Formats: sequence, C-alpha cells, structure tokens
Amino acid sequence: MPFVALPYLISTVGSEKYGLVVFAQAIISYFIILVNFGLDVSAVKNVSVNRNDNGKLGEVVSSVLLIKAFLFVCSFIILSVLLLCVKQFRENAVLFLLSFLSCLSEILFPSWFYQGVEKMKYITLIRFSSILFYTVTVFLFIKSQGDYLLIPLLQSLGWILSGTISFFMLIKIEKISLYIPKFESMKKYFLESIPFFVSRISVVVNASMAKTVCGILFSMHEVAAFDLAQKIAMTALVPLQMLNQAIFPHIAKTLDRLFVKKCFKLILLAISCIVVGVYLFAPLMVHLLSDGKLPESVDILRVLCLFIFSGGITSYTGSPVLVSFGYAKPFNRSVILSTIVLIIIYIGLYFADLLSIINFALALGIAELVIAVYRLYYCNRYNLIRFYGRTSTV
Repeated sequence: MPFVALPYLISTVGSEKYGLVVFAQAIISYFIILVNFGLDVSAVKNVSVNRNDNGKLGEVVSSVLLIKAFLFVCSFIILSVLLLCVKQFRENAVLFLLSFLSCLSEILFPSWFYQGVEKMKYITLIRFSSILFYTVTVFLFIKSQGDYLLIPLLQSLGWILSGTISFFMLIKIEKISLYIPKFESMKKYFLESIPFFVSRISVVVNASMAKTVCGILFSMHEVAAFDLAQKIAMTALVPLQMLNQAIFPHIAKTLDRLFVKKCFKLILLAISCIVVGVYLFAPLMVHLLSDGKLPESVDILRVLCLFIFSGGITSYTGSPVLVSFGYAKPFNRSVILSTIVLIIIYIGLYFADLLSIINFALALGIAELVIAVYRLYYCNRYNLIRFYGRTSTV
C-alpha cells in the first residue's frame, strides 16, 4: 500500500476499519504463500536454464500455472470453511472474499518467468501501473467510512489488471504455448518448490503473526497501529536492500571476501544511521502518515528499531554473502529457526499474561536478531566475515 494514500485512508475510513482491512490482508497473505508454494522461486531457475527452448518453456509455464490454479481452488475451499465456522470471519465475509481476489493475480502475474528470462523492466512498469491505478482510485472512490470495502477491491483489481496484461504478453509477445502437461512433469516442479515454500511461509508468519494475533485478541485500532509502525520499519530497510541488490552480482561473480568485509562495515554504519534517524523522527513520521490518528505507533516503531538493525544485517548476510558463496542451507535454516523462536516467545507471552503490541514488536525484533546472529555465525565459520584475525582472500 503506497504511503501517499495512508494518511487519507486512515483519516477517511478510521483506524478501526483500516485495521480490519489490514487484519484481512494478514490472513490472506497465508493463502498467497500457499498459492505460490515456492514456485515463484524454483521456476525462475527452470525458466532461466531453458530460456532458448520454447517447448520446454511451455512445459514449465503450463505446469506452474496448473499447480497454482489447483492450489488456488484448495485455498478458496479452506477460506470458505473458515467463513462458515469462525464468527469473526463470517461477520466480515465480504471483506475476506474481496481480499482473497488478490490470490488470483498470483496465478496471472508470471513475474518468475520474466525474472528467469531477465526482462524485469516489463514487470517494473506493470507493477508501477498497478500501484498508480490503486493510488488514484483510492482518492477517487473512497469518501467515507462505509467505503472501506473498496480498499481490498481496488487493490485486488489493480493486481488482477497487471496480471492480465503480463499474462497476455506471455502468450502474444513471448510466444509461450500452454497445454496440459504430464502429471510426472507437474509433480517434479511441485517437489522442487517445497524447500522454498517452507522458508517463504516462515517469512510470512514472522511478518503477519503480530497483526493476526492482534486482530483475534485485541482491537482493530491496535492492528492499524502495529501495521503502520511495521510499514515504516520495512521502508527504512529499502535503501539497504537496494544496496545489497547492487553488490550481489559483484560478490557472486568475484567471491571477494575482502570486499564482503568492507561492505559489511559500510552496512553497519548505514544501519546505525538509519536506526538513529527512525528513533528520533518516529513521532513526526507517525503523525504525518496517520494524520495524527495512531500515536501508539510511535512506541511500537521505536521498539522495532531492533528489527531494523537486525534486518539490515540479515539482508546483507543472506543472498549477497551466504548464497553467493554456495551456503544456501544456513540461509534457509535461519528463517525457519526464527519462526520457531517467535512462536515460542508468543506462547511464553500468553502463559505469562504479557500479550501486548509492544511485546509483539519486541518479539519480532528478537526473531530477526536470531536470523542475524545465526547467519553471522556461519559467515564467521566459513571465513566470509571474520570478527577477529584477518579475513582470508580465498
């Protein structure tokens, strides 16, 4: 959701209704992961390897689309059961169904294909048009609290529109022929995606658990407050993620350990500056982005500074370092371990009667810190980033 629309939405529909929308989106995020099932990661390699073989590309694309369509149907059945059996879901059935429409775009939008053939400029333009469509329509159509259902509808329509365009390009411009592939082929692609599904669902659980639990146990106002603080925290990490994307190819190509260590020092300096800035300017940022409606977000954001600091380290030590040097297992295990730790913390908070949005923010920060420490341990163990002595050049 674009920041430019946030103050308007919170002011127009109110924090309670906005929080309800956020809660629904948090629930639907689990279904989005189920529909993708790691296929958006594993398929990239298959497309890249077979980019010059249209017959093989047709098999890959057809298999992925059919698997996703099947998982979409399964997801809809699960959601329908929840809508029938859970009162909170049943009372907001229309909201959940409109939010679920975004899962359809996960089938139509083959970003994994364009990533595999290295034509990401198309995806960038299409995604930008989707965000622009959503932002413009929000200001045009959402005028009162009763219009809150339009938020997921407009967002889903934007993604479905972009998905339809990219799907049309896949058929007409890339000349991909679709057909029903053999069951053995689909089974192979499905099994290849399982490890990525496990790590991806851990990421979503970490990101959405607080909002999910808040929505079940507390008010939607608190869901909105946590969501705003989390959005600011995630945005604070964007410059570091862009830097990591820029240096990733160089590290993967050269495997230069000295360069890795120098960049790590730069990353630490950048993280420290960002954390100090977020902590000091938290009241101003929250006031501007919530139109003064969510002052609780200030304390949450300041606690999330631990998440920001740890997140900067995990982002750098992940794909740019561990994966580049061929150590993908510690990369994936760290995320799964953090989810286990997060769940244990939540259970502890429940039995200690300490459930609160501040403690949820602290739990998220600790989970991210676990990833950072775990990855740094292996970076040191494999002589990628040494904390004492000299870093080897080989």
